[in-house]
Amino acid sequence: MKTFTLSEARSAAQSGGVLNANLKPTGSSFAIEFETRNGVAVLIASVSKEVRHFANPIKAFEIIRDLGLPGGRFSVTDWRPNEREFDRPARPDRALAMREAHEAADIKRTLEARIKEADDPNTVWHDHDQMFDELEARYAD
Repeated sequence: MKTFTLSEARSAAQSGGVLNANLKPTGSSFAIEFETRNGVAVLIASVSKEVRHFANPIKAFEIIRDLGLPGGRFSVTDWRPNEREFDRPARPDRALAMREAHEAADIKRTLEARIKEADDPNTVWHDHDQMFDELEARYAD
């Protein structure tokens, strides 16, 4: 089966090579198939080169409209929205990555605040020895 990226589909549609577009259900999502003068082609993702799936059919209709195609067919007989959790595997590694990213952002904010404080000309600086002498005097009582 022939495949089109979005830019290839746009070029083919503008040149008149695409007759119409069909929304084909695949599990809980939809794929776009193009009827061309030479057969059928399916829309793929530009980076992964895998069939591009749409959980929301409205987004697929927007792409078809943006390509300037007059329409096509769609069917929901094989659409199974209850299988969405099977189509999209869980990503426990993302929770860890997000937690680490939030911690790094907190550290960065703290560091930037300390740098800003150090650059402030009104900041009062204490000598190291003097500060420890004051702390020892305070806690000696």
